[in-house]
Amino acid sequence: MDNAGPSELEDLMEYLARTTRLERREAERLIDEVLSFLAEQPETFVRRRHLELQRRGLANEAIFARLEQELTRRRFAAPPYTRRQLRRIVYG
Repeated sequence: MDNAGPSELEDLMEYLARTTRLERREAERLIDEVLSFLAEQPETFVRRRHLELQRRGLANEAIFARLEQELTRRRFAAPPYTRRQLRRIVYG
């Protein structure tokens, strides 16, 4: 597991193993996945999501409008980006 609060993470892993059908190793993997998910930076999220939505066939205008909305609901404290800033993140 990551370096974040070993005692608390150990308690969480024990709790998950005790209260679900997860085995201890599965609980540890789940916690690692959740921590990785929560650690994603806004710029990384924008690039990844842009590519995902582009692969689905969405046009850039629709993608950037959607990204503006999605960023307000994400778990990180992202500042409100303009569409121009979003384009700069994606295209440099």
